[in-house]
Amino acid sequence: MSLFRGTILSDSTEIESALAWRLRTYFFPKTNRQASLFHYLIVHKLQFEKKIQLYENIPAFQSAKRFEDVKKSLRFVQKLRNALAHWELWEKESNENEIVIMNMVTFEKLKLDDKLMNEFKENDKFLLKVFGWKETLREKYGDTKQ
Repeated sequence: MSLFRGTILSDSTEIESALAWRLRTYFFPKTNRQASLFHYLIVHKLQFEKKIQLYENIPAFQSAKRFEDVKKSLRFVQKLRNALAHWELWEKESNENEIVIMNMVTFEKLKLDDKLMNEFKENDKFLLKVFGWKETLREKYGDTKQ
């Protein structure tokens, strides 16, 4: 469970930072004092949900070719991040090949396994590429020309 939680929380934090930077560069393409203040006093303080909502409501992003794919990936990462951060381990149904976590309010369950982790990694790669975080992408996944 710790490996899933650590990887997903850490990687989703990188994605959130990449999204924040993309929002900042939309409003302030050039780096200057105003851009820095906007980034650290406004965008940086928004919750992940609010950053996604802001992204979803900007017409320039809405008209982008991959907008729906980006939106879908962001929502997937956000939902998974929230589940790992707040749901409980459900030992009764967990085993060495798959870990089950449960939302103790809604009783919704989520199986953490290699398939889910691979799906998360594909979304991570896609979002880092779209948001232009090439160095992070290369550092994490090696050759990104695929």
